[in-house]
Amino acid sequence: MARGLVSVNERSEDGGPFLETVNEERVAHVQPSVGIVLGESPAEQPGTLYVTTRRLVWLSDEDVHKGYAVDFLSLTMHAISRDEDAYPQPCIYSQIDGGEDEDEEYDEDGTDDGAEEPLDSENHGSVGDFSYVTEMRLVPRDASSLDHLFQVLCDCAALNPDPEGEQEGEGDWFFNEDEVMSNVIGGDRVNNHVDLAELLMQDPRFEDADEEESGT
Repeated sequence: MARGLVSVNERSEDGGPFLETVNEERVAHVQPSVGIVLGESPAEQPGTLYVTTRRLVWLSDEDVHKGYAVDFLSLTMHAISRDEDAYPQPCIYSQIDGGEDEDEEYDEDGTDDGAEEPLDSENHGSVGDFSYVTEMRLVPRDASSLDHLFQVLCDCAALNPDPEGEQEGEGDWFFNEDEVMSNVIGGDRVNNHVDLAELLMQDPRFEDADEEESGT
């Protein structure tokens, strides 16, 4: 089950994240100087992004007790975005499934109303504090690293198939650069822009919904 974004407040002796040894987690790529944007919150930077064979881990360079992690099973989509109307800097845009019930209520700070936040000893972070976050942007200072970073994300995501299996028409939420920048899914190859709203509307699941409404 997807668990969404979690807080990471401890680090290993080398300054990186603790790895899930039981799952033979390994670091596949380290990207320095990466900002992170959670939902509509301001960008947090600088930080270092660790892409492992299980998850993404962002650790603040300034606060050793601040960091975030999300497993690949919780990422329902990620794509390169160079659309300045969507965000002023080139970035990796991703959507997160927190695995929470839709009718769950949260306090203003985004935590469960009156609920305690259990410690995730495996990831050395608390679970549930960021379950309200459904969108995340990764903003590398070096925009030329986006293509390689995106490919690493795709490769590691492929190592984590949904254990419940994919339904027909699902599982196509990882777009390579050519697909994102093509007109087929809402990209403008000439200006290197991506219209994320149009990209989402191209998903076949939305087309099915439109057909059902028109037939009623």
